[in-house]
Amino acid sequence: MNSLRARLLAATGIVLLAFVAFTGFALERAVRERAELAVRDKLQGLSYALLGSAEISDQGEFRLSAGSLPDGALGRPGSGLYAMVINEENEILWRSPSLVDRIPVNQVPAVGETRFANVMTSDEVEWQTLAFGIRWVVDSGESFRYTLVVAEDSRPFYNQLERFRSVLWAWLTLAAVILLVLQLLILQWGLSPLRRVTRALVEIESGEKPRIEGDYPAEIWPLVFNLNAMLASERQRLKRYRNALGDLAHSLKTPIAVLRGLVENDKLPAEHSRQLRDQVGRVNEIVDYQLQRAAAAGKRTLAPPVALRPIVEKIVMALGKVYYDANIAFKLSIPPNLKLGVDDGDLTEIMGNLLDNAAKYGNGEVAVSARKRRGETEINIDDNGPGFPEKDRVELLQRGVRADTRREGQGIGLAVTGEIVQAYDGRIKLATSPQNGGRIQLHFPLV
Repeated sequence: MNSLRARLLAATGIVLLAFVAFTGFALERAVRERAELAVRDKLQGLSYALLGSAEISDQGEFRLSAGSLPDGALGRPGSGLYAMVINEENEILWRSPSLVDRIPVNQVPAVGETRFANVMTSDEVEWQTLAFGIRWVVDSGESFRYTLVVAEDSRPFYNQLERFRSVLWAWLTLAAVILLVLQLLILQWGLSPLRRVTRALVEIESGEKPRIEGDYPAEIWPLVFNLNAMLASERQRLKRYRNALGDLAHSLKTPIAVLRGLVENDKLPAEHSRQLRDQVGRVNEIVDYQLQRAAAAGKRTLAPPVALRPIVEKIVMALGKVYYDANIAFKLSIPPNLKLGVDDGDLTEIMGNLLDNAAKYGNGEVAVSARKRRGETEINIDDNGPGFPEKDRVELLQRGVRADTRREGQGIGLAVTGEIVQAYDGRIKLATSPQNGGRIQLHFPLV
C-alpha cells in the first residue's frame, strides 16, 4: 500500500470500525441489562401487589380471589404472565388462572430474599422468574413459610431486544459510513498541499516551471524550500561548469596552435619534430576528451524529458551538409512522442557522435530507430559499412581505441558517448546491423 491517503484511510477505517463495534456491543449490553432490571422491578412490584391482596387463614391456607388480582393478565390462561405460591414441601398452595402447570424453581430463596432467574419450561419456552421467600405470622402467633413465584414469558423481551439491536446496528452502520466519507473528505483537504507539491514537480519535470511556487503549510514548507534550493543550486553548478570549460577551451587554443606551428618548423630536427608532434597530438586528445567528458550535464534531478526525434532530425540535417558529396541516405523510425530523461545537450552529444561515426564509416546508408521495450527505451543506429570487429567490440568503447586508423580522428567519440550513457543509468552495445554493417544499440530507463 504505497498511497499515503490509502494508509491513513485504512487506519482510520479500522479504528472507526473498532469503535463502532465496541460502542454497539456496549450499548446493546447496557440496554439488555436495563431491560432485565425493568422486568425484575415489574415482577417484584407484582409480588408486592399479590401479597397485599392475599388472605392467609389460621391454618395457613393462602387465598387470593380472581377479582383481586393486580394485573388482568394473571386471569387469562396463556397470557405470558404467571404467579404461584408454594410451601416448604414445594407443594402449590395457589396459582394464578393464567398458569396451567407450574413455574420451574431452580433454587428457593431464603426468607426476605428475592431470586431472579431465567428458566426453561417443559415445552422449551424460556421464562423470566422472580422468587420471593416470605414467612407469614397469623393472629394465633403461628407462622407459615411460603415462596411466591411470579414469571413472565421471555419471548416479548427478546423480540424487543432484537428490534432494538436491528435499529441500533442500522444507525451505527449509517453513522460509520458517514464518518468514513467525512474522513475521506478531510484527508482530501489535509493532503491537498502534498498533491500541489506533486503537481509542481511534474510541471518542473515537463519544463513548464523552474521552481515550486505557492503558499504551503508550515509542515511542508521546509521541504518546498529545500527542493527549490536544490534545483537552483544544480542549475548554477551546471552553468558554472560549462562556463569554466568554455573558458578553458578558449585559453588552450592559442598554446596548442603555437605548439603545432613549432612542429611544422623546418629548422627543427626530424626526430624532435616527430616527438613534438606526438606529444601535441596527445595533449590535444586529452584536452578534447576531458572537455567533452566534463561538459556532459549528467543525470539531473527533476530535469524535463527531451524528445528524441527533433534532435536527431537537426543532427541529420547538419551531417547532410558535412557529407554532401557522399550523398548519405538517412532513414528515421522514431515515434514523435518518444522522450528520454536526458539533458538536451548530452543527448545531442550522444547522437552527434554516433551518427557522425555511422556517416563516416558507413557506405551511404544510416538508419535510426527507437522504441519502448521491456521497461526501457531502445535506440538502434545502423549503417551498411564494414561494421565492428567481433573481437574488438568491447575495447572500442575505451578511450583512444579506433577500428579504422586511416581516417582522421582521436578515438574518443565512443568512449565519451559510453560515459555519458552510463551517467544516465543506460547501456551501450556494439553489434551487427541488418545490412551486415555496424549497429550501435543504446538502452535508457523509461521516464
